[in-house]
Amino acid sequence: MSAAAAPPVRLGRHRSKAAGDAILAATLELLSERGYDGFTVSSVIERAGVSSATLYRRWPTKQHLVVAAVASLAPQPIDSDTGSLAGDLRALLAHIAQSVAARREDVAEALAHEVKRNAELAAALGDKFLLPRLDELRGILARARQRGELGTAPSPEIALSLAAGPLYHRAFVLGETLTPAFVAQATRHALRGLGAVTPPDSPRA
Repeated sequence: MSAAAAPPVRLGRHRSKAAGDAILAATLELLSERGYDGFTVSSVIERAGVSSATLYRRWPTKQHLVVAAVASLAPQPIDSDTGSLAGDLRALLAHIAQSVAARREDVAEALAHEVKRNAELAAALGDKFLLPRLDELRGILARARQRGELGTAPSPEIALSLAAGPLYHRAFVLGETLTPAFVAQATRHALRGLGAVTPPDSPRA
């Protein structure tokens, strides 16, 4: 009997991913080189070597394209439900530390001025990055209250400032690396700041 024929190789999805990756990489390069005002979607199409239809099918506007390109730098989302407030906060802060490490200063500088004057872009970036983090923290606080680890808790916005503030200060003000030991220490302080009822048994920094 003859061997069964191998199934046909489907290349469409691989080509599609390669085209998307090329578009996002070109966007980041041009943002770094020319700033938000200086680059155009047509320049991205040219550098990525794709058709306009290929780009616009994915990202209909320059703003959508920029937000997607910046998001491509971020680590994959995590499930922070570890069963304890200490574990949940540690997972959240470790994920934030990974995001800080993945940040490209050239891209951040290219967008800094534009975000101040472009409310639409600022809102789109907030929707992509800040709101999911606040939703994650809202779930963390709700689970902690259900488990009796918290009595009352501040709003997710205030809780995020208390928990993540030390990470941003160390990384962007002091220029220091966010080590696992520092993340563990920040977690312990965040637990005290949030008024955790039962201190976690976490390793010392």
